[in-house]
Amino acid sequence: VLRLRPAAPLALPHRAIRDSSIAGYFIPKDTVIIPNLFGAHHDPAVWTDPYSFRPERFLEGGGGSTRALIPFGAGARLCLGEAVAKMELFLLTAYLLRDFQFVLPEGKSSPPDLRGVASVVLKIKSYEVIARPRPHGHSQDEIQ
Repeated sequence: VLRLRPAAPLALPHRAIRDSSIAGYFIPKDTVIIPNLFGAHHDPAVWTDPYSFRPERFLEGGGGSTRALIPFGAGARLCLGEAVAKMELFLLTAYLLRDFQFVLPEGKSSPPDLRGVASVVLKIKSYEVIARPRPHGHSQDEIQ
């Protein structure tokens, strides 16, 4: 999901501290650089079918590149909260999927529109979903 819809489509601006070059392009000192994470994550030269949600692409032989996945930036300016964010996202998702089944309301046949609304952060369009508790074979009192 972080590849398909990065929270910050454009990373924080950076400034070149000296004359440099990237992929053959000259970057003069003091140039402001705004990394386009959305563009990098949707480049068809890197990602097969870049606009599709296919988590299996990151499994061995799935055709994805974890080196090209940079939702938290890269290099010396990597987001300090990356490890905590990934842990929290994993735990939250795991608990939600363990405890709930997510289904569309009656009469709705298509999943939510994942294109989002572009701004400083990528906002999801509102949609309805039903979270049905999964049966667990024991009461909630036993869990607490």
